[in-house]
Amino acid sequence: MQSVEVEIFGRRFRLRSDDPLRTKRVADEINRQIAELNDSDDNLDFTKLLLLICLQLQEQVFTLSDKNLEIGSELDRLNQMISKII
Repeated sequence: MQSVEVEIFGRRFRLRSDDPLRTKRVADEINRQIAELNDSDDNLDFTKLLLLICLQLQEQVFTLSDKNLEIGSELDRLNQMISKII
């Protein structure tokens, strides 16, 4: 684990990571999303901005998980069809 410092919404955080470059990329993306939300509604404080980002990201996780299950089912179906042909 390596120590990495990131900045999110003007605040510095020191984190430990196995992949510091990836951690910085993640932090940069969160920072971008927070700035975008803040531009659309500057009445939100840092905590509310982070909460909204967390909710959006979790929704994306659920959506991708559902798609992954669908693709897995479709792959199983195709594999069964191929095994019948062979």
